[in-house]
Amino acid sequence: MLGHASLGLRELSARIGREESLTSFHSAVLRAAHTLRPVVESGAVLAACSDEFNGEIRAAFERDVARMLTAPDVPGTRRVFSLANLGGRIEPGAIALANLHFTARSAQAGEKLLLIEIASHVGRRETTAGTRWGELDRFGTSSPCCGALRLLLDAPQSAAAVRFPWYDQLTAFFGPERLGTLRADTSPYAMVRAAIVHAVLQSESAIVDLLREPPTTPTHVLLVALAVVNRRGPDNCIPVGVHHLRFHEGLAEIEHGHSLRSTPESLAIDVSKSLITVRSPFEDEPAPPPRAPRHGPPLPAGVLGHAHEQDVRTLVAHSRKQLAHLRGRQNGMRLYARPLLRGFLQSLSVRAPEVGLAALALEGEHSVFRVAELAKVLARGASIDEARRVLHDLEPTLQQLGHPEASALLEALLDAHHPLLGS
Repeated sequence: MLGHASLGLRELSARIGREESLTSFHSAVLRAAHTLRPVVESGAVLAACSDEFNGEIRAAFERDVARMLTAPDVPGTRRVFSLANLGGRIEPGAIALANLHFTARSAQAGEKLLLIEIASHVGRRETTAGTRWGELDRFGTSSPCCGALRLLLDAPQSAAAVRFPWYDQLTAFFGPERLGTLRADTSPYAMVRAAIVHAVLQSESAIVDLLREPPTTPTHVLLVALAVVNRRGPDNCIPVGVHHLRFHEGLAEIEHGHSLRSTPESLAIDVSKSLITVRSPFEDEPAPPPRAPRHGPPLPAGVLGHAHEQDVRTLVAHSRKQLAHLRGRQNGMRLYARPLLRGFLQSLSVRAPEVGLAALALEGEHSVFRVAELAKVLARGASIDEARRVLHDLEPTLQQLGHPEASALLEALLDAHHPLLGS
């Protein structure tokens, strides 16, 4: 939890991990959105799986949230920027495009609200033997739900024979450790954990997109993530994350946040009552020792000069401010160190990829970053395109870092005495 949040945001955050009706949850979302005032306009984004059983979440979001936020003169068919794909994935660039679409009055004066809802889903089927999670009765036949997540956990041979872009993307999002844990989960709740982890990871990627391409006009972003429970009768949901970011002059401040974790083994599930509850406390694990940047390999000519260019220095200075803002806040670094690290390195890759590559190469012997390989790329004088491609390929590795490792690496890169990025 960060800073002093409004009553509406605190109420919404208190619902995380507790199954409830979609109607009740959306009422809380709307109350929280109405506390982010004054705004001159609002926009709504929904990312959900293409599954036909998600028609209810799409209709409910438009009816109970978007219609109440947007101006009365906005036609009903144009209130929601909708992402519908297998699993419900945030596609890179989509948030920036949605922000552009909903920026009209605030381009001249005032602030806008951009409400983003990210929904994974999981089936719940009642049988004579009890509740079966990860299944639903699809037109009289038992069927996996979410089908895309079920295929991800099953790792079908066809995914190796034919290129499935959605499967490749989900595999990269989850990573080998999370997938290994979920595939080894023989409990009845493996699909519940998969849906929760998926929604948490997608919300993190949305935050990274916002940090990399921030709104250039004053904007409140309220991002909520949930796992919809498809079942007989009205759908329920399990809220998994709430985030409030504020943007001014292209700079981002993380004002408030609360979320379940993205590590499947940390999700403790309680089914002792009719509605499921999920907890994932941050354990009091010791922080790793500070990562001291080393002074090699030798930097190619020109890299140090690029590191001192104004747009790079501005990015580093703002990232340091964000880091300082998160320090000392309850779970601030645990929630946002990884997306802030990913956003920082992606932004560096856009501005000066050779600087980002060199900065990582200067970071101790951390095997997951293949420091020796990075040093070889630098030594042969990698082109801008090659440096950007190497950083691109490191993105899945960054997504696998735990919060202690991500925090330590972020602190090291943004240290004032860093040999390349230091002031």
